Amino acid sequence: MSMRDFEFVEPASIVEACALLEEDPEGSAVFAGGTDILVDLKAGLTHHRKLVSLGQIEELRVIDLIADGALRIGATATISQIARHQGIKERFPGINDAAMSLAAEQVRNQATVAGNLCMAVPSADMAPILLAHDAVVRVVSPTGERTVPLREFFVAPRETVLEAADVVVAIDVPPPAPGTGDASLRQGGRVSLSLPMAAAAAVVVMDGTTCREATVALGAVAPTPILASDAGMAMAGKELSDDVLREAGDLAAAAAKPIDDLRATKDYRLELVKVLTRRVVRAAAERA
Repeated sequence: MSMRDFEFVEPASIVEACALLEEDPEGSAVFAGGTDILVDLKAGLTHHRKLVSLGQIEELRVIDLIADGALRIGATATISQIARHQGIKERFPGINDAAMSLAAEQVRNQATVAGNLCMAVPSADMAPILLAHDAVVRVVSPTGERTVPLREFFVAPRETVLEAADVVVAIDVPPPAPGTGDASLRQGGRVSLSLPMAAAAAVVVMDGTTCREATVALGAVAPTPILASDAGMAMAGKELSDDVLREAGDLAAAAAKPIDDLRATKDYRLELVKVLTRRVVRAAAERA
């Protein structure tokens, strides 16, 4: 299917981008990497009259490891930049895991972290690990700037809290506490580069062999990426024995709401959640 005609504009600033979106809020959309929106336009799933590109706004391309250990990812920083960033590999290897698992290198060269989140598909590769890290989304609108915790960002499949003239400018990841480890895992199908049937991410804070805190997040097993809060709480203050990890996996599966589709059955996805949770927590603990 061929795309309908649309206007492609490249503002030089965030303020200009918001103003352009405000001119036609129902017919406009933000364009970052384009790896999802162009596919949707070609398939006739969306019919935007205007695409507002962020590509010429230099400040949005920055990846910044802040002195206190926090991480800021600009809205147009690509997945490949994340995957190759030595500081992220060292401080946030779980974020690197997620970036390396996303599609092929050609797609990673163009796709952005912000775009991956804003499309709000249940299987968004970057969402679980950023949820587990309690990331915050920085948003600019014609009325000012605000921050939205990522755990409050997703509303439904392909729906977020963003308003029509909002522009995501960055994702902020707080500094990890001493003794923190993280990891991200996904299970795809047999077809190369397929979407995940289930995904899990974990951030744990270890005190010797004891887990002081743990956060588990899941993808592709609910209408939106989700936190499995009970799974994390079940590990706090305990050594991560096989029994504790098994309980965490069961609680993570209890939080999931998967569906049957062409890629996997509901029951298979629930078993995957249990296995991936155990594996990802163990990997995060080893890194800690």
